[in-house]
Amino acid sequence: MDEVRPLRVLLVDDNEMGSELLAEFLALSNLETRCAANAAEALELATEFAPDAVLLDILLPDMDGYQLAKRLLDHPNPPRIYALSGLARQDRRDGSANLFTGWIEKPADPDALVAILRQAA
Repeated sequence: MDEVRPLRVLLVDDNEMGSELLAEFLALSNLETRCAANAAEALELATEFAPDAVLLDILLPDMDGYQLAKRLLDHPNPPRIYALSGLARQDRRDGSANLFTGWIEKPADPDALVAILRQAA
């Protein structure tokens, strides 16, 4: 019988402590996770790790989340991208609907995140 590999999730947020805590919780829920603190690191990990889903903060130090989402969607097997932002209600730009599978406002409920990610799989 073939084993099903865990869903791969890339967390992109410059709040490294918050990302690491969320990654630990997601790992306990049988999701394989990696964290990136900036866009450059996220692009490198996206190539190596090939995530199924990305939880993406909009306000990053080196590139905004909209620009990064566009770059991630250019990959051969693009992931589902969820905007994860403290500004989720105010920060939506026109034309961003095609970039993100969904918007999640911080602080996110970890159990709700797991449900959202599993539903998208």
